[in-house]
Amino acid sequence: MKLWKIRLGGGRELEHGNHHTTLLHALESVGHYSECRSGFCGACKATLVSGSVRYLTTPMAFLKPGEILPCCCTPETDLELNLG
Repeated sequence: MKLWKIRLGGGRELEHGNHHTTLLHALESVGHYSECRSGFCGACKATLVSGSVRYLTTPMAFLKPGEILPCCCTPETDLELNLG
């Protein structure tokens, strides 16, 4: 199974290898959380600095260019994210 590296600010790095679970599952270990988990509220928005994601379900929240919803996507490549 391929493990994707997820780089975050401050030198933090995570791995995500389950392509059937959302990116939010990996990000919860660093305190990034959303209760809704359906792509509706937008509480878990993150900025995608580099890399690409695949949506498991279509997000319903408004996203600006470069924003992603970790609650309903999974990495397709290594990622660099801004959670701020």
